[in-house]
Amino acid sequence: MDSTCPTIMTKLREWPKLKLNNLNGDPLLSWHMRYLDLFKSLQVLRFEDYNEDWAKFILLNRNNASKNQAHSYDVVIGPIANDRVGAQLWRYETHSIDLPTLVKNLRYMRGLTIQYFFGTEKAIQTLKRL
Repeated sequence: MDSTCPTIMTKLREWPKLKLNNLNGDPLLSWHMRYLDLFKSLQVLRFEDYNEDWAKFILLNRNNASKNQAHSYDVVIGPIANDRVGAQLWRYETHSIDLPTLVKNLRYMRGLTIQYFFGTEKAIQTLKRL
């Protein structure tokens, strides 16, 4: 496991607290995979933050018309590409902004949400309900 894993684990522990910010109750996070084994046996690509490599990767996948994945990773971990992000990507693709501006705009958006993509049968088989 590389040095980025503690950062990801810290973010995972913070998610329930953010979701319950305005509610009464205690945060609960149910972790549904054997985290350590996952990173030993799979090809994993991680993006810790919005950056140019992340943007190029997202665009590669969004513009992929094939039924096959545009990459060979079992798992991809990184910032979510939701509607707000999609609007910024569209501005980049229509040449309204350049790549450095795209990344800058994404970094100034409120909140960073990390998503996990399990793209292969091998990756899915590592998931275990706890």
